Amino acid sequence: MKSQQRVLTKEDFAFLMECYFSAYLSGANKAKLSAELHAAKIIEKEWLPTNVICTNSKVLVSNIEKNQTFNIHIIYPGIQGVNNNDIPLTDPLAIALLGYPGGAVVEWEMPDGVNKFQIISVYQEDDAFPSLSIA
Repeated sequence: MKSQQRVLTKEDFAFLMECYFSAYLSGANKAKLSAELHAAKIIEKEWLPTNVICTNSKVLVSNIEKNQTFNIHIIYPGIQGVNNNDIPLTDPLAIALLGYPGGAVVEWEMPDGVNKFQIISVYQEDDAFPSLSIA
């Protein structure tokens, strides 16, 4: 399955590069991430399309294999999440989804095997007011 090109902010690109050089990625994910980072489009955050996942995005995602749909909010590592759906950038799902737009289908090896995720919608949390949450 050919994946779409990731569109990443400079900060998210740097973070994913750190992930690539870390020891905790599987061989398959490391190879996939390497190819995706090589082909990625890197832009300033203010030019990032609003439907592309970045740090602080709120995402409605479906695990196609398991027929499950759930909300996530990708937060910075070390920030205390206030909701059960807050996941840090270091979470395998966050690593898999960063840089992809709504509608994309992404395959990623998770602890329970390879999963296929469809991004249903993306909402950009206002960085100026990170403590506000949308009900």
